[in-house]
Amino acid sequence: MLVGEVMVWTFVGLLIALPVYFLWFAFDTHRRRGRGEAPAHSSGGLLGVEEFFYPSAETARAVREAEQIVPAPAPLPGDGPGVIDGNRIVIETGLRPARRAGER
Repeated sequence: MLVGEVMVWTFVGLLIALPVYFLWFAFDTHRRRGRGEAPAHSSGGLLGVEEFFYPSAETARAVREAEQIVPAPAPLPGDGPGVIDGNRIVIETGLRPARRAGER
């Protein structure tokens, strides 16, 4: 009987605690927006669920972080014209069309 009573009281406690938590969460969000702050609540608990249903999400996240850390390659003296243009170093990333030397 003791285990059943503990389970019932735990359930009753959760029924009381969850609405209180959600009201506090809503109040905190409203207060932060009123101050002009962006409410930054954690969503870390969902990461495990995402990884279970979408295993390549973790791989994509790791690749994205690695790409942000890697710096752009420095030009080498033998790279040819257009890389060092006067006092400027031009690094073509492929995001914009290549410009000829001397164009702005």
